Amino acid sequence: MILWVVLTVLTAVAAAVLTIPLVRRQEARADARTATIAVLRDQLADVDVQLAAGTIPPADAEGLRVEIKRRMLAAGHIPDDAPRSLGSRALAGVAIGLAALVALAAGALYSSMGKPGMGDSVGTIAAAPAAAPAAPQASEVAGLITALEKRMESTPEDPNGWRMLGWTYFQSERFADAATAYGKAVALRPDGEGYQSAYGEALTLAANGNVTPAAQAAFEAAVKRDGNDARARYFLGQAKLQGGDSKGAIDDWIRLLGDSAADAPWIPQLRSSIDGAARAAGIDVTARLAAIKQPVSGGASVAAPPMAALAGAAASAAGPAVPGSAPGAPAPSAEQVAGAAAMSPADRQAMITGMVDRLAARLAANPKDEAGWLRLIRARGVMGDPAATAKARDDALKAFAGDAAATARIKAAAAEAGA
Repeated sequence: MILWVVLTVLTAVAAAVLTIPLVRRQEARADARTATIAVLRDQLADVDVQLAAGTIPPADAEGLRVEIKRRMLAAGHIPDDAPRSLGSRALAGVAIGLAALVALAAGALYSSMGKPGMGDSVGTIAAAPAAAPAAPQASEVAGLITALEKRMESTPEDPNGWRMLGWTYFQSERFADAATAYGKAVALRPDGEGYQSAYGEALTLAANGNVTPAAQAAFEAAVKRDGNDARARYFLGQAKLQGGDSKGAIDDWIRLLGDSAADAPWIPQLRSSIDGAARAAGIDVTARLAAIKQPVSGGASVAAPPMAALAGAAASAAGPAVPGSAPGAPAPSAEQVAGAAAMSPADRQAMITGMVDRLAARLAANPKDEAGWLRLIRARGVMGDPAATAKARDDALKAFAGDAAATARIKAAAAEAGA
């Protein structure tokens, strides 16, 4: 709303700059005629006064009257600066037309080059720390939703299916539907990894960013299951802030910051929340923030979306990042995820193993792909194969021998994967 008020004011100023000179120019000419004639009338009256007082002879007085009247006649015909073919009414219409043209042109230019749909605020505190910079294409998500809805009609007792459906609803910003689907997943598997915090997040966003009692209960259950659940810890701090406990929220968030790896994707949002809450409450947190020593890896985490941890780590094609997955991990396509949802557990595992093996073969042929090695290490770790995880780590270190930064990242990923 503020943006449109500013644009309206700017448009009005531009229109005024164009129209006022057109109107004022005619007014100025009229004022000049009036002032000149008034002065000449005063002079004419002065001649009569001097004649009555006997200071000038009648002949001179008559000559002065003739000259002054001639000047008055001339003053009534002061010419324009340039010939004008339009009358005052027409000129006023032109001025209004120019103002309208400026407004229309500005609106068209902003519609084509600006961002009319952008809100007044760049970000909101309701954004979960697990939020990713990019999401799957809308067409892929729509196709995935249709496939999963049909799947869940025939298998309503599958908690992972409900979780997957909740995730796809969430990606299309259907938060109320996401909360319903996640709620069914939680009812079937209340201790599932990431189930409770995902459910609480969907409830929160369905309530326009307010942490409802049901959402808070879900976040508390998530933290009880896993004290390192970053998403649940973030929103529990948000609940305190909404309840007026700014200090409690800041304390919770600073602890979460200290438990999170320096490159965790939620760090920028978390720091922004801490700074905003501290400024609003008048609390100085500079020294506390400076004293934080974040772990290189591990610590607080967010559960990966259903099937994304494996399929995303194994896929070899580039694609948008999956929310909650490791940085750089490509997203599985709608067909891959929908197909995986319809498979038996054995077939699903075989598909995942095949994808991971193909990634390993590609890296053997092209070992200078650091992002690929990191995905392979994480995939082997998720699959619970320590020997394969260690081999991937060793092969990656061999490929990047001499590159201190790359070897540090490889070792950190391997340690996180359990190798």
